[in-house]
Amino acid sequence: MKMKSLITTLTLTIAIASQSIQAGSVIIVANGASTGPIITTSLGTDLALGTRLRVGSFANTSTLNSVIANFLNGSSDYAATTSLLNSNFTDLGTGANYGSTAQTSSLITVDSTKFLLNAQATLTINGSSQTRNVANGQITPVTYSAASGIGNNGSLYLWTAFNNEIGIYRASTWNTPASDLSNLTINLSAITAANASTTVLLGSYVDNATGNDYLALAPMPEPSTGMLMMIGAFGLVAMRRMRKA
Repeated sequence: MKMKSLITTLTLTIAIASQSIQAGSVIIVANGASTGPIITTSLGTDLALGTRLRVGSFANTSTLNSVIANFLNGSSDYAATTSLLNSNFTDLGTGANYGSTAQTSSLITVDSTKFLLNAQATLTINGSSQTRNVANGQITPVTYSAASGIGNNGSLYLWTAFNNEIGIYRASTWNTPASDLSNLTINLSAITAANASTTVLLGSYVDNATGNDYLALAPMPEPSTGMLMMIGAFGLVAMRRMRKA
């Protein structure tokens, strides 16, 4: 009886341990496959290879909406905005807690703690064949339930920042699976011209005449006339104070 009990205990222990080390993979398709859009600058040019793509979840969507609004109205600059986005975001694939990225690239040195633009693809855009910087690969293994603030059935976002420009995207299908053992595909083809008003949170959707479209980043706005007048007024006050001194 004791031997049978010991075998049962060992079997259960092995089964539990086996389940705990298994996890799913998050597959990222941002390379124009299925005529999906590619991420570009506001002018439609390439982001540099090695630019980080962030995959994960924002803890507070009200804060996210506020940060986006302040960037667009010019009251928060690029550095402040990216800092606020970082502090509100939990990455999948960063560090040892949520797994590491599994990418291969002959073009750049892949960072096992970050997901990067790591490849090039030949695409047809507006009738011409173009070689563009893109991303594909996977984050593995990922235990969704262990990701702080995300868990199972959690909303996932993809965002990036490059040269004072920022893009934030979320499709309704980008949700963590109910099971930690399931895989999830985040494919930019889920974002279309028809649903861009809800899927492009920051940036713009450029609907090209033929071939692949663009998910263009949002540039840091130029100072408004009112803001320039305010800056000028402060400058005049400062000059008057200096003269009095």
